[in-house]
Amino acid sequence: MLSQIKLRGSWRKIRSKIGIRSEKLAIRSHVPWYVKFAGYGVAMGIAAAIAWVIVDNSYRITGFSREEAKSQIAALTTESTKLKQSYDSTKSSLNEKESQLKVALAAQAELTKNLSQLSEENASLKEDIGFLRNVMSSGSVPEGLAIQNFKVEPDALPNEFRYRLLLTQGGQRAKDFKGKVQVIVRVQPSGAGPQTVLSFPNDAQLRAAGGEIEFRFYQKIDGRFRIPDGSTLKNVQVRVLSIPGYEVRSQRSLNL
Repeated sequence: MLSQIKLRGSWRKIRSKIGIRSEKLAIRSHVPWYVKFAGYGVAMGIAAAIAWVIVDNSYRITGFSREEAKSQIAALTTESTKLKQSYDSTKSSLNEKESQLKVALAAQAELTKNLSQLSEENASLKEDIGFLRNVMSSGSVPEGLAIQNFKVEPDALPNEFRYRLLLTQGGQRAKDFKGKVQVIVRVQPSGAGPQTVLSFPNDAQLRAAGGEIEFRFYQKIDGRFRIPDGSTLKNVQVRVLSIPGYEVRSQRSLNL
């Protein structure tokens, strides 16, 4: 009996292996695609509405107020505009003050320069007056036209020189002297070239109208000349020529 039961079991196993086996089937109801998409859309709409409600009413949870934020932004914008206007006004005022300061500094520099020139001229005038007093008191005024106190000094600008001298006329002074003054300079150019002679004014300018001097007792002469860049001043000669005729009445040289 037991052997028959075992045989039946073995036979079932063999049949299950060599026989036709059927797969398990699952039966489901078919749903159209548009129904699915409609459902997804409804779900997303509901989720978006919920999110909007949460965001719109978040101030109740977090204390944030949209209207308050808009009001603060408007206030900050107004304050920023006022600060910008104040900055522009301050900057304009500062630029104006800076311009005024530049003008004041330029005027101060010009005043300082004028004071320095006046001081030099005052010292020169005192020197000339002292010289004239000594000459007049001693009675040793040279006969005819003479050049006194001839000096040449560098001026403020590069390669520019200033000269000054005092003309006196002694002896018989029947009439005023009338003439012109010409300065002849010798300069050494840069390098080993020959010296160059320059005239101030040149011969053509000397015979042109203007620049005459006229005096009877004494006359102070003050002028400037400029030499080429890189040149060295070697000698300065001053000539006093009479008008008319342009005859040299007196001359004096100064080596530098």
